[in-house]
Amino acid sequence: MGRFIEIAVDPSAVDAATAQAVVRACPVDIYALDRVGALVSVLEREDECIMCGRCVALAPDAVSVRRAYGARRPVVAAAEDGDG
Repeated sequence: MGRFIEIAVDPSAVDAATAQAVVRACPVDIYALDRVGALVSVLEREDECIMCGRCVALAPDAVSVRRAYGARRPVVAAAEDGDG
């Protein structure tokens, strides 16, 4: 089965508390902490993404969610000021 969503995580761009918050916030358990506590995505669950944007809102410099086809534009973008 093909992948529709591509999630990129830069664990160096997020502190431990925010990484834990991202893991807790994801309603479909796409994120986890690896054995050293770094934020990672669980590849097998990425296509379960419902594009709620919680992960990007919590860690906009560390997480991106994109289509895995076509232009690969972000499908979830960080909310801008005033767009809560």
